[in-house]
Amino acid sequence: MQREFNAMLAHSALTALSAREAVLLSARAVSSKYPKPKPRHYRRRLFEAAVAPVMPRTITECKPPLQRHLDNVEYDQSYSDYEIALADLVRNYLRNEEFRVMAVCQFTSVPGRTLHFAKNQLRVKDIEFRNYGNKIMKKVFEGTPLSSLAPVFTGSNALLLGKTPESLVTISKECTKLNWVVPLVFVLDSRIISSSEVDKLAALPDLNCLYGETVQILSQQIGALPQGQLYEYTVASNISFSLSIRFLTHSSIRFLISQRKKKRRENNKWTCNEVE
Repeated sequence: MQREFNAMLAHSALTALSAREAVLLSARAVSSKYPKPKPRHYRRRLFEAAVAPVMPRTITECKPPLQRHLDNVEYDQSYSDYEIALADLVRNYLRNEEFRVMAVCQFTSVPGRTLHFAKNQLRVKDIEFRNYGNKIMKKVFEGTPLSSLAPVFTGSNALLLGKTPESLVTISKECTKLNWVVPLVFVLDSRIISSSEVDKLAALPDLNCLYGETVQILSQQIGALPQGQLYEYTVASNISFSLSIRFLTHSSIRFLISQRKKKRRENNKWTCNEVE
């Protein structure tokens, strides 16, 4: 009786060998460097086969296609704890860094080396490149005036962030140099601006050039006034002087002040020599 039991146990153990152990048994040593794998002791295999747990058979539930689609949609709309924490970090980052300009761009495939150098070039011009994913950005702007940007966050997108209104023109000009970033919409202080409006704004000349042209036009008008209109001339001259002062930069103003001080010192020196 004992012999029959041992024979049955050995037969069940041999049939319970895994495919991996069968491969190891039939494996052949490739060279003397790698030792030939040896199977475990037959008593150990008999023991493991005897104490192996008997698991119930798994039952798969077949769902209709509509129910599977609804389950997938519900899973996509739900947020895990990790995604909620990441959305809070992104929201705090945008608030603490005081970004006023944001451009949502379509981000296509690009080599990693090219992307790395492009990020450095944008950072030199005070533009930050960020890519957090569409689901995270929808959670960041949820319940804010920018929640209407949710339809834009589809596919592969990226963000270009700036701290000054001049960054609108900078982002528009830089995106024309990069063929893998296409701006879709711009945001300035919670105001949504289309890319066509930003392109028209980028085509305008610099603000300092407009200041200079305004001063030149006013100066020509002042020179064309007759001598009798003294009051109008005085008012126009004051306006021209204020605009010219505004047009001057801080460096030029410092230079004028230093020249005036230098001239005053020379005058004081000449007066002292005359007194002596």
